[in-house]
Order: sequence, then structure tokens, then C-alpha cells
Amino acid sequence: MIDLQDRLQQHRIMLGDECFKQFQTFGEELLEWNKIHNLTGAKCMESVLENIFDSLYPLKFIDEFESCMDIGSGGGFPALPLAIAKPQSQFFLIEPRIKRASFLQNISVQLGLKNVKVRSMRIEEVSISEVNNIALITSRAVMDARNLIALSRKFLQSDGYFLFYKGANFRQEVPNMSVEECFMREDRIYYYKSGCDV
Repeated sequence: MIDLQDRLQQHRIMLGDECFKQFQTFGEELLEWNKIHNLTGAKCMESVLENIFDSLYPLKFIDEFESCMDIGSGGGFPALPLAIAKPQSQFFLIEPRIKRASFLQNISVQLGLKNVKVRSMRIEEVSISEVNNIALITSRAVMDARNLIALSRKFLQSDGYFLFYKGANFRQEVPNMSVEECFMREDRIYYYKSGCDV
């Protein structure tokens, strides 16, 4: 079993003990729901912890943010670990599949995450009157980065950022990407792009 706290500290990501209790509860509940509803590919706590680490890794290089919209939140990665780690920031989780949205809503209440709002809808259905002036837009393995940006840029504040969790094939999605916008860890590419540049 990986020591999540020690691993994060090695990357200078320091979180309080309460966060790790919440990560544990989140993981246990996710695995229970997963037995019935197939919310995520994670089938054991080791895999859940790896996904939590992956979700939190960008905290070592991204700017502080007051609000975040996560597109296609699925089983909660990366949004819920980020919401636990950043209780002062407001999170909007956009997840169209009802069972997954129900899990996100239930676990948010169970963990007392008052900074999380779950919307069971597609990004195309989200109203600018409800979600706007967002500082950070995140997404993991949902769709092509260019499509994501086109659909969500209207929600981003002028000095906001996109943070997409991508795999090795990402270079084909955005062949002209800047090296400065890509942070690498093993097979993961974290694409962190200023909204001013799109």
C-alpha cells in the first residue's frame, strides 16, 4: 500500500491529517459503490490512492484558485481530492450520468464538503448564469482538449487556467502545444494552459 501522505510530502504538497481521513472514507465508499455501479476502473484501495495522488500532483505547480469547474467528474477524480485539499475553494462538478452524479452528491454530503456543488448534466447544458468567472477548469479523460476548451472557455475568468489530465496520445490532440504548458509524470501529461492564450 502506498503511503499517500509521505508521497505527497516528497513533492512538497502538505495537507492536514483530516484530509487523509477524508481520502480514506472517499476511497472506501467509492469501492463499495463500484461493486454495483461500476463508477471507476479502480478496484482496490491501492488503485484509489494512486488516483488521489494523480489528482493532487498538480498542486505542486498550479497557481492558487478560488473556484474550479470539473467536466465529466465520473467517480470523483480529480475534483473530490482537490476539493478535500482546498476547502476554501468552490467546486462545481459536472457529471451527466445519474449514478455517478448521485455518488458524487452522496460522498460530498458524507464528507461535509460544503464547497462542492454537483450538476447532473452535460457541459453543453450548463448555464453561464449558474456557473461563471471560474478560475480553474479541470477534466480527466473526457474528450479532445480542443473541444473541451471550445465548450468551456465561456465559463473561465480572464486570468483563469485550464488543467487537463491527459495520456501519452495527447500530443496528437494538440500537436502545437507548448512545452511550458505540459508537466510530465510517468505516462501522465498535465496540460496547464492560460485561458488568455486560447
